[in-house]
Amino acid sequence: MSHKFDSQSADKLISPERYQELKPDILLQKLAAPPGSTILDLGCANGFFTFPAAVAMGENGMVIAADILDQMLTLLNRRMPPDNVQVLQVEEVKMEVDSDSVDAAMVLSLYHEFKAPLENLQEIKRVLKAEGKIMLLDWDPLSDRERGPEKEQRVLQSKVIKDLESVGFAIDLQENYVDDIWLLLAHLTP
Repeated sequence: MSHKFDSQSADKLISPERYQELKPDILLQKLAAPPGSTILDLGCANGFFTFPAAVAMGENGMVIAADILDQMLTLLNRRMPPDNVQVLQVEEVKMEVDSDSVDAAMVLSLYHEFKAPLENLQEIKRVLKAEGKIMLLDWDPLSDRERGPEKEQRVLQSKVIKDLESVGFAIDLQENYVDDIWLLLAHLTP
């Protein structure tokens, strides 16, 4: 069962509290994509990760801010993204992004919304360069904390690890990032 985020609640995504809790600068350090890299921010919504990533990648880098929801991309565009951000509407399992063109992909609080997780991972793999990386953060169904999507909509970290490995990723880091959100970092294997 998948559930798409309600764009009516988009302000929550860029609240100071969310920035304080999820610390995109720390996520960027863990992702370790050097300035000048191309990052895919899949499910970018209104730009929580897009804007810090654009600063970190610098004028020679690029952030592809991709989302399925036109309303979210409209909200992102209203925030006037810098020149090194390409705003892109995508379909689930299909992106108009060149193969082997992306250094790293960020999938933040989106995996639980995928209708076809393995197909989505294959599409991310297609756009990643040979040494490409993926970072995923999502809601932990084992947490007792009451916020975010319903527990039955959440995905176990162990399930996502199996999915990643099955399509050709090797896990570099797995952790509980905050008490109800797990983090995975993986790279493509040759």
